[in-house]
Amino acid sequence: NPSSSKDSLTDLVETGARIAAELGADIIKVPYTPEFKRVVSGCPVPVVLAGGPKDANVLSLAKAAVRAGARGFVIGRNVFQAERPLEIISRLEQILRG
Repeated sequence: NPSSSKDSLTDLVETGARIAAELGADIIKVPYTPEFKRVVSGCPVPVVLAGGPKDANVLSLAKAAVRAGARGFVIGRNVFQAERPLEIISRLEQILRG
């Protein structure tokens, strides 16, 4: 069942983020999950989105993550390997600042 695997990913990320916070992490970097808001709301410290592999949808994921409560994002190759990296940085800044 595909939905149960999506739920499992969210469960794993949510649990991992909470454990990391309980062990003293000041900020948590996690991948986007189907229920990202649940990950963010279940974590007592700020959560940021991990950029992950090169993805044409990185701006959409960043926007969804911020809407769900992420405090930012850590994005590397989706900026550095972009055709226009400065444009991507500018758009990410706009997303973060609202």
